[in-house]
Amino acid sequence: MKISENWLRQWVNPSINSELLGEQLTMAGFELDGVETVAPPFNGVVIGVVTECQQHPDADRLRVTKVDIGSGEQLQIVCGAPNVCVGLKVAVATIGAVLPSDDNKGFKIKKGKLRGVESQGMLCGASELGLEDEIDGLMELPKDAPIGVDVRDYLNLDAKIFEIAITPNRGDCLSVLGLVREIAAINQMPLNRPVIQPSKVVTDTAPSVQVLDAKACPRYLAQRIDDIDRTWPTPQWMTDALIASGVRSHNFLVDVTNFVLLELGQPLHAFDADKIQGDIIVRMAHSGETLELLNEQVITLSGDELVIADDAGVLALAGIMGGARSAVSDETTSIILESAHFDQLTIAGRARRFGLHTDASQRFERGVDFALPKLAMDRAVSL
Repeated sequence: MKISENWLRQWVNPSINSELLGEQLTMAGFELDGVETVAPPFNGVVIGVVTECQQHPDADRLRVTKVDIGSGEQLQIVCGAPNVCVGLKVAVATIGAVLPSDDNKGFKIKKGKLRGVESQGMLCGASELGLEDEIDGLMELPKDAPIGVDVRDYLNLDAKIFEIAITPNRGDCLSVLGLVREIAAINQMPLNRPVIQPSKVVTDTAPSVQVLDAKACPRYLAQRIDDIDRTWPTPQWMTDALIASGVRSHNFLVDVTNFVLLELGQPLHAFDADKIQGDIIVRMAHSGETLELLNEQVITLSGDELVIADDAGVLALAGIMGGARSAVSDETTSIILESAHFDQLTIAGRARRFGLHTDASQRFERGVDFALPKLAMDRAVSL
């Protein structure tokens, strides 16, 4: 499991360095397989703002920009990114900067010409810095990003990511909560846990749920959330925590469920409420039923798999992966959020049967705290 060291230290922060913290975890039975930084090594990249943006005289797809990096003299940089515009805060690789490269030797930025126009550096997308591209084009920095500051410092790209081997008998530690309990016990320190308030229900449109196999699913919580404003981006602090833990940011709804999974260890799933027909039914599959999963894989069920269904058929493979029919999209404004406790033996082996390995199945197969579903639901709703 990959997890951000900074995230762990928000809960408990012993006065020891990263190396000693990793050694403590290893000696407690959580072997530290490796430590890496959020971004690979690079230098010479600072925050700048685009002050001018003109069409290149000899290339339709290129723009000639002027960029202020706080040095007193604006740089002329030729750029082909579709989102370059006046006022954009960007990462600027200056002359002499060395960026990550596939051969690990580094790519040095030199003064040059593009189609006859001098270019004094490069405006960077996330991939040029060894990060995941969230948009097609330049990495867009916040409007209040300070000009001239080193991008590594501003984005905290030297923060450490721990890769920790969690043994099968310690499924309780596949989360920030689980690991910081161990760190707090070792160092005899209290936990600085976030305050999670119970969610306030303000609607009468509660989802109707039938649990037909209480042994396989002894606890099932479903919360409807309406009028979601999808123009909201994922908060930067949440995106940073996810990326620093090896999870790519998708969209706000998915990011919240992934965040709570990593934070508390409780898998969640969001259904598009408008795509559910009738009641939510937790039952064993019927032999021969088919389900198209979120990864576009179509599976045929044998009859011993626990599923989440509605009146029209199967919606999800319980504790493993959701189905495409009820998947949330950028147009989703109403969801039904699932937080459940599934029996270990009911989930064990089912993911492997279909060639799947998911964060949810990894946790349910090892055992999840029966008390977590309500806490995780409250956390997700508040977020």
